[in-house]
Amino acid sequence: MENVRRVGMLFIALITLIIVASIIFIVNINLKEESIETFNEDSSSLSTEEVASLLELVNIYDSYIITFDGTKDLSTLSSKEKINFIDRLPIDVKNELNLDFNKGVSLKEVESTLKKYFGPKTTFNPVNSTCFLDDGDYLIYDSNTKMYKADNNYHAHSAYTPLSIENYYIEGERRVEGDKLIYSITLKKAFAYPNTSSYFSNYTDLVNNRNLVVDLYEEYNDYESSDINKLIEPYKDELTSYTYIFETKDSIDNSYLIELANLNSQSEF
Repeated sequence: MENVRRVGMLFIALITLIIVASIIFIVNINLKEESIETFNEDSSSLSTEEVASLLELVNIYDSYIITFDGTKDLSTLSSKEKINFIDRLPIDVKNELNLDFNKGVSLKEVESTLKKYFGPKTTFNPVNSTCFLDDGDYLIYDSNTKMYKADNNYHAHSAYTPLSIENYYIEGERRVEGDKLIYSITLKKAFAYPNTSSYFSNYTDLVNNRNLVVDLYEEYNDYESSDINKLIEPYKDELTSYTYIFETKDSIDNSYLIELANLNSQSEF
């Protein structure tokens, strides 16, 4: 009788556990469906908070990906280009992710960072990064320790300084595709080298020093104490438009870039 009683209690506990698990599963499914339905109700509208979050992401990718000027299919990024992206991440982002290449960063951490910014299907074969000044190897991969470390003995120069870029929001969209949220944001952008006053309409023109949009020093001698974004805004119509497309399965903060398109370029992916 005692054994029968124990078996009965175990059976009841098992049934209870199955019922609780089923309820949790159903609640999670309903919450997800409600979330998707909410997005579907107004798929073309981005809130002010969403625009601000996307602009923060744009600033991260602009540290390197913008140098392809919106004409690169991001699914074809080489491993060299991916590690160069990691190398040129803003200092505050590296600190937040604990990427200290002076001490050493593991291959797993590099791969995890790439998946964060380019999606879970991103692949990577470890190669050395290219120094932004002299084209030599900078982040060196050690296959024995599976670690990356900066070669500061040879490259005795200051850290990478990103371009000066001013963004102007044009339009944005949020839509649902299957189990994913797609965010797109279109911006007009002005480009200058750090600590300079000459702004160009796109990255290619900046590099080739052609089609100057405005030299702030010539127009406003005291421009450095002014809001540069507002000073360039009257020239906005002369700037190139770029669309950034992000994808995520949950929050906008976990979005990763799947496409960057130069709308003034005739090239197609």
